[in-house]
Amino acid sequence: MKAFIVILATCVAYAVGDACEGPQIETVSFTTKDATLVTKIAYIADFTLSCSNGAKDVSLYAETVDGVVGVARSVDGVKYQVSWVEDTATAKSGDHLVKLYDDQGYAALRKAQRSGEDTTAVSAIATINLYHPGAYKGPWVQSETMAIFFAILIYYYAFSQKAQLMSK
Repeated sequence: MKAFIVILATCVAYAVGDACEGPQIETVSFTTKDATLVTKIAYIADFTLSCSNGAKDVSLYAETVDGVVGVARSVDGVKYQVSWVEDTATAKSGDHLVKLYDDQGYAALRKAQRSGEDTTAVSAIATINLYHPGAYKGPWVQSETMAIFFAILIYYYAFSQKAQLMSK
């Protein structure tokens, strides 16, 4: 009987949990800007979450291009990080909106996905705007190609000058 009460109390404490009310988010984002040597573009959003009710250690989930992923939380329970990667061929420059969900929002989102309903009706607790300026993929013409072109041009010029001198 005591074990049942302990399990019931644990379930109630877990179900009640701390819900974040009035979230304030400050975001710093990073993306890969040089794609000459890499095959994937990394997107990283570091953010701090402060709730008006003082809730900490809030479990968050982020909806990214890859789907819904868990958000990493720091030990102090205030700093969070979400990251994902995309192929350089499919990565688009511009704004990427990342919706953040708490446990209740995540449950509602999964329920909507399973039943085939519209997921835009599920409200996120916050949205992060991550800007990706695009990645440098190298010059339009490779330097080796330019070197070969100039070598052929110099050879042609030297050969034509030699031909002119020999004809006189």
